[in-house]
Parts: sequence; structure tokens; C-alpha cells
Amino acid sequence: MATTDERSTAPVPRRPAAGGAGSDGAAAGEAGIGGAAAGEAGSGGAAAGAARRPTIEDVARLSGVSRGTVSRVINGGRNVRPAVLDTVNAAIDALGYSVNQAARNLARGHTGSIAFVISDHEERLFEDPNFGLFVRVFSRQLRANGRHLLMTTAQDEEEENFLGDYLTLGHVDGALLALTHEREPLLGRLLSNHLPLVVLGKPLGFEDAFSWVAIDDEKAAFTVVSYLASRVGGPIGTVTGPMHTSSGRERFEGYRRAIGDQFRTGLVATGDWSLRSGRLGAQQLLDRNPELRGLFVASDLMAVGAIGALRDAGRRIPRDVAVVGFDNSAAATMVEPALTTMRNPIEQTALEALQILDDQIAGRVRHPVHVLLSSELVERGSA
Repeated sequence: MATTDERSTAPVPRRPAAGGAGSDGAAAGEAGIGGAAAGEAGSGGAAAGAARRPTIEDVARLSGVSRGTVSRVINGGRNVRPAVLDTVNAAIDALGYSVNQAARNLARGHTGSIAFVISDHEERLFEDPNFGLFVRVFSRQLRANGRHLLMTTAQDEEEENFLGDYLTLGHVDGALLALTHEREPLLGRLLSNHLPLVVLGKPLGFEDAFSWVAIDDEKAAFTVVSYLASRVGGPIGTVTGPMHTSSGRERFEGYRRAIGDQFRTGLVATGDWSLRSGRLGAQQLLDRNPELRGLFVASDLMAVGAIGALRDAGRRIPRDVAVVGFDNSAAATMVEPALTTMRNPIEQTALEALQILDDQIAGRVRHPVHVLLSSELVERGSA
């Protein structure tokens, strides 16, 4: 049975920079660095002079301390006197020494690579501003820890089979998955492999099996639709996200709970998170419900498309139809009036996911960790 992490409201620890503050397994890593450096020293013979890459032993000789002391300085300076710390750092600067991260990773049996897999079509990746933010946060944090991000999509069964092989054959140290679908075949494949893995959002069908970081989508949708209902009189429709995803399903449930007895199926159109689906969904709802007074769109990007359709139909926002979105992404301020929406804490989600993944890779956690984050209403002019 999975356990629930109570870090929902706690600040996310920041990782120290690689080569300055350290990582787990420092001794092994430094042994690997020393081995690689020794090889470099021996391979050049007469050429092993000024052009040779400085080694940890060179730093130790110049600073007059042991190799172990240099290793402790590189890995955070714990239990090292300030004067010695200054001396070693001065020697590092003078020699231009840098950690051989490749050798360190090899010594630990790591690749230094983390995969970011998006279970959707490539065009969604470039259209949705949320993914750009995820990539920026992941890349920044991983780079600071001497790792790098590999990003890919799983668009169909063939790609999922390829990725299943790639991820389970030791090419990456761990993976981050987004937009997983109900009973995602790739998750089933990875379940038996024990690859360190964190899902962004709840993985339907695997909620207890994997670590995940999500927001309370149902509660957030209930909040924003209740806000909308308090400001309009008349039918409130919705353009949902894909119903085979946890966020699409839970945001719909929050909408349905908020409008209560006013709910009917004719007020629902299904989208797929794309701009186009928001436009088409709003057109369908207007055709069925000319008297539509409010619209909850399950993502800001879809809401931009929906507002375009409403305007094409001669509706004024918010006088004729009030519109609310979800995410508080860059798309929320791409329209006039700007969108009232729910803030989706993308950066905090990314940091929490990286924290869990790092703990898994280091062996600090051996059971699924679940983090449920809160969101908040952002009031703007669309409602």
C-alpha cells in the first residue's frame, strides 16, 4: 500500500550545485575521478604536462592536504576547517580543476541522465506553455546536480514499446512522466523494472504503485466553478480535458459538483488540452445552448480557443458569457480580457518531483510517495 507524503505545504529543498556541494557516494565518485585522472596522466607520457587536465591529486599537492580532504571540500566542505577550505578552493581556482562528472557517474553506476516522457503528441508539447516551464525547471535543477534531461514523447504503441526498452536497459537513472493515460501500458512495463520514476499527476490505474505529484484538481475546479456560478445567472457549460487522464476527469467532477442540480450532459463538450479543441468545444456548446451564460474550460490554452469561438459568435466576454480557465499559464494573459483561472503550481510540482526522484535514485525512499499540492483562484477580467 502506498503512503502519502505530508510535504504538501513544506518548502522544497534545493539541491547543492554539482562540483561545489556534493552528491551521495562522494568517496566512490572521487575514486572514479582519481582513476580516470590517473589514466589521463599515464596515457600521455611526455605529453602529460601543462595541457594535462588537473586532477584531484594535483589539488591536494598544491594545497598541502590529503586527497580525502579535497574530496570533502568538493562535496560540500563538511568537517573541514574554514582555513583549509579556503586553501583548497584557492588551489582549485589556480589549477582550473573541475569534477570529472562522467567518471563520477561511471564509478557510481549512474548515467547522469533523466528522461522526461510526455504521453501525448509532439504538437501538444510545443503548444502548451506548461511543458516549457517543466522543461526549464527540470533542466536548471538537474544541471546544478551534474545531470541532464532527455525529453521525448510517447505518441503511440510503437513508441511506447521502444521507450519501454530504452528506459529499462540502463540508459537513464530515472524518469519523469507527464500526461499518462488510464492504465498506461508504459507504466505497466516500468512497474516490474523498478526504475526510479515519478509521475506528474495521478496515474489512473496505478495510483498506489508509483510516486506522483499532483494538485487537488477536483477541489480546484469546484472552487473556480463556484466562483463563476456566484457571478452569472443561467447555464454554465464546460469544455473538459481528456477523460482518460486524472486531471481531465477530476476537473470535470469538480465542475459537476459545483453546479449541482443544474447539470445536464448537453452542457459538456470534451477537449484534448489543445487550442483547437477549446474552440470546437465552445462552438458545440453554443449550438446546443444559445442561452449559455458561463463557461468553465479545463485549461487556459483551451480557454483561449473557446473565447475566440464565443467572439466569432458575437458574444461579449464577460457581459454575455463569463469564462474561467485552469492553470494560470502564460496563455491566461494572451487574451483580452485576461482569464480568471486557478493557479497550477507547475514549478513547485517540478521541484517536488525531482526531490522524490533524487531520493529514489539515492535509495533514501523505497516506497511510493504521494504529494498533493494546493491551488488558488486568480481573479481577472473574464469573469
